[in-house]
Amino acid sequence: MTDTIEVAAVDDHPIVLDGIASWVTASEEGIHVIGTAATVDALLAGPGRQAHVVLLDLDLADGTTVERNVAAILAAGPAVLVLSVSDKPAAVRAAMRAGALGYVLKNEPTSRIRAAIMDVAAGKAWISPRLAYIFVTDDAADRPVLSQQETRTLQLYATGMPAKSVARKMTISEETVKQYLGRVREKYARAGRAAPTKLELYYRAVEDGHLPSLP
Repeated sequence: MTDTIEVAAVDDHPIVLDGIASWVTASEEGIHVIGTAATVDALLAGPGRQAHVVLLDLDLADGTTVERNVAAILAAGPAVLVLSVSDKPAAVRAAMRAGALGYVLKNEPTSRIRAAIMDVAAGKAWISPRLAYIFVTDDAADRPVLSQQETRTLQLYATGMPAKSVARKMTISEETVKQYLGRVREKYARAGRAAPTKLELYYRAVEDGHLPSLP
């Protein structure tokens, strides 16, 4: 990737598209908007296809689903950062499971939106910190209920700490850590959200509010 992050945007509100170039790039020379459109198909038919990150509105007037739109963008190459007014946990999870790497609210400070763009461009997951409480209190059927110890193990391990270090941090044995991780993976698998790798565990932890996205 070049030093400049090339961004494109899909939104069916012209006023949003008209303002994106100014509020995204203001005071941030490393971000450049190369295309905007009202639909994903229109964006991918133009220069927006070459973007590093596509800002995607969740609900478009053309009736397409977030799953379809995220899949189309990812197939073309860019990463996806959903930019939405919706703070519903189900909407966030649907976008992230479809493959979006980030989810930020439209009423966030522009500095935070730019930070989200930079993280997603670098391959890091981002979810608005304002959604953390919603996730923690959400009791959806596909959000596994983890014990306090399982949650703590997940938090430490999913952010990169080796199992041996997690054991020392929690003052338990490494075997117990592995048992906790096994239970966490089993619960996510039963919920239809399998997480066999450490990276996937990290995504699940972020999606469910056990971890914030990286600042």
